Amino acid sequence: MAESSKPILVFCATPADGHVGPLTAIAKNLVNRGFEVIFITGDSFQSKIQGIGATFSPLLGKANFSIATVNSLFPGQDKAPPPSGPHRLVHALLYVFVKQIPEQHETVQAVLHEIKSTRPNRKIILLVDFSFAGTLPILYGAPGLRPDGTIFLGIAPLFLTALHIPPGGLGLSYDTSPAGLERNKVQYKYRNEELFSEVNSHVRAIFKQLGAQEEPDFILEMPVLKSDRYLQLCIPSLEYPHPNPPPALRFVGSLPTGHRDDGKEKPAWWDDVVNVAKKRIVGVSQGTANVTFSKLIIPTMEALANADDVLVVVALGRKGAALPEGTVIPANARVADYIPFDDLLPFTDVFVTNGGYGGYQHCASHGVPMIVAGMAADKPEVASRVEWAGIGLNLQTDEPTVQAIKGSVDTILGDDKYRRRAQELQKEMGEYDTFSLIEKNIKEVAEARTEI
Repeated sequence: MAESSKPILVFCATPADGHVGPLTAIAKNLVNRGFEVIFITGDSFQSKIQGIGATFSPLLGKANFSIATVNSLFPGQDKAPPPSGPHRLVHALLYVFVKQIPEQHETVQAVLHEIKSTRPNRKIILLVDFSFAGTLPILYGAPGLRPDGTIFLGIAPLFLTALHIPPGGLGLSYDTSPAGLERNKVQYKYRNEELFSEVNSHVRAIFKQLGAQEEPDFILEMPVLKSDRYLQLCIPSLEYPHPNPPPALRFVGSLPTGHRDDGKEKPAWWDDVVNVAKKRIVGVSQGTANVTFSKLIIPTMEALANADDVLVVVALGRKGAALPEGTVIPANARVADYIPFDDLLPFTDVFVTNGGYGGYQHCASHGVPMIVAGMAADKPEVASRVEWAGIGLNLQTDEPTVQAIKGSVDTILGDDKYRRRAQELQKEMGEYDTFSLIEKNIKEVAEARTEI
């Protein structure tokens, strides 16, 4: 496909590291393959986007938030997070994602109008972070410019309804026994009619306001049901099997090693990791957003402080991050603000994490078992999948005790089945050429539109 005949690619991402990061890696690769890329997200990522050779286009209004300003999206009385578990996911969905739909929609329409006015003969394909719902109203019949194709990128657990699959958003375990199926039936009703009732009503109102002609589906399933392609950045063995998957769904594997993190100079103590002798390495991270290090990182250091055969490597998740003043760092622990997981995981025997989906894929691609302690957003869903896939343990809390962490680390290190399973998944990951598969799907969608 000649460069002049290639579609213009418009990326759309919620302005948060865990959403922009993987889409930036994909966009960078596609720029290198000769595609013109326009990237819609928040101002805080402008230099990052421009640095990969893409054109940056800022979100409008309140949709243009950042991790530093995200609390401004919540009403004053709701700034304190709700209790852990599904209610926290509902809270985030409503204020961070659903209520941004109108301004996201307006931004995308403005970008489409600009392209059509200057290059009317070029096809336009949207590549959308699954959580960026501003591209959905058009797919449900709202007036406005429609791209030549919409491809969603699944960078979070796959949410699909089936009786044997636990309802997404509740963090329930996978259970196909008669009791499990009955539980699922009851919990689907609870989720759709009670827990998500406010979210559902806001989605319906917004879609009506924007002129959508079709009744919206459940918010977490709309992208996979309505897109031209839904590319799950995962392998089938890491997601619950569906008996009748939507035609748009494709598994494309995870981002290859070396494409997920920005590199940086190694910490002064990095030789301790590379040349560690007769020690197991336990990595620990809480992701990019959670900076309450007393929840997971500090208890993990405390749990393993007396383990002479273990080196604990702490990644605080964000450049410039630091532990609270006065935190005691045990002699067998090493701490850095930010360590690319692709640098750390090749040396790691077990990874303790709050359950980000990216970390789940990182660990599988490196054959590393996991211990997950996370209850915010989609973290319980990831934790349940980790346990189901046999790659690790689900602690079912985001504030595990020192004893629970130590016991879990001992279990993983003492039973080789977790490492063997992780290595099986690593081999499956290696069978996917993710970037080429993404390009193949872009071409198929563009060519299908030509045939219409």
